Amino acid sequence: MARSRTLHTLTISALVVGLAACSAKTSGSDTATPGVTEDTIRVGVLTDLSAVYGPLAKTLVQGNELYFNQLNESGGVCGRDVELVVRDHEHNVQKAVTQFNELEPEVLGFVQMLGSPIVAALAPRIADTEAVTIPTTLSTDWLGLDGMVVTGTSYPVEVVNGLSYLLERGDISAGDTIGHVYFDGDYGTNALTGSEYFAERHDMTVAAIQVEPTTTELTAQVEELRRNDVSVIVVSAGPRQTASVAGLTGAAGLKVPMLANGPGFDPALLDTPVGATLTERLHVLTPQEPFGGGSPESKEIATAYAAAYPDGAPTAWVNYGYAMASLMGMAIEQACTDGELDRDGVMSALRSIDDAALGVMPPQDLTDDSTMPSTLTYISKVDKGVAGGLALVEADYRSADGDAYGS
Repeated sequence: MARSRTLHTLTISALVVGLAACSAKTSGSDTATPGVTEDTIRVGVLTDLSAVYGPLAKTLVQGNELYFNQLNESGGVCGRDVELVVRDHEHNVQKAVTQFNELEPEVLGFVQMLGSPIVAALAPRIADTEAVTIPTTLSTDWLGLDGMVVTGTSYPVEVVNGLSYLLERGDISAGDTIGHVYFDGDYGTNALTGSEYFAERHDMTVAAIQVEPTTTELTAQVEELRRNDVSVIVVSAGPRQTASVAGLTGAAGLKVPMLANGPGFDPALLDTPVGATLTERLHVLTPQEPFGGGSPESKEIATAYAAAYPDGAPTAWVNYGYAMASLMGMAIEQACTDGELDRDGVMSALRSIDDAALGVMPPQDLTDDSTMPSTLTYISKVDKGVAGGLALVEADYRSADGDAYGS
């Protein structure tokens, strides 16, 4: 039977289980379970701290750290502390493959794996090793694959919900042209299907423009958007591409509304010359509440973040990192309670969660690996005056078009 779970942020005691209460498959220093010793559970992070998503990934890691540090301060799980093992792959596939091969035998699973080409390259190895992995992606490409648990609302549904929101507001109309700037791969190409679906339902046209992560000067691409007379621009790329599109379209007089999936926004952009146009035109779509948002859990995480990282530069991804660590923590705790503190036990525990109330995300139902656990979106407006740079305007937003699209 699937289990409903509720996490009260910063109240970790429900996860603390004494060593005697569990039967991990360990004996002395010899262990049959990767990452589990008598006193430690090691969980891996493969992320991009210095390339395309560097500043955002740093806050993702900080969100992971906040949760597990609180958990450890409350006694840990199964009499053990949880230790994060972090590696920076620099958005380099070969480096990520090498790091995975080094880390995989030493960790129970991966609470964060960031980067479309990295996830694509490692998917077969994840399946082969059964290293429980929560990929940092909202792509439907990874549904149903062995070893992976995809969370949140899919990129296509985020885009559909965002466009539905603009249609409701009267910012766009049936028959308009949607410009969509995107990265190839499980992120951007997947998100593009949302624009294409929405356009088909509302007699619209899509002007799709693929860019590379290394391309940050988009004059030619913006000229193409202008020639197509787009009424809205969706960016499913990185923060640098969002900045270039905003600045160049503003200079060209193409001051249309903009939407970006979460990976396309970094609050550091607000201190650049494009800050004003982003504030005026951009809404950001995320599967989680922005940093310091309206929920009690979000506010408590923000308070804890300020104490742990007084010089930190938070983004919305602090909450996402915290929520993903929470799900992994719930699963490890349940696996311990079930006497199955190994990869199979953790995966079974994750897949038994049917109503994870995380506070900063919609309830997550992880029981069906063929569908996303949510179709709800947080829509935020850029606001330099708030920590994290995003002010929530719609929580748990759903649309008829998003429901029709499905997962």
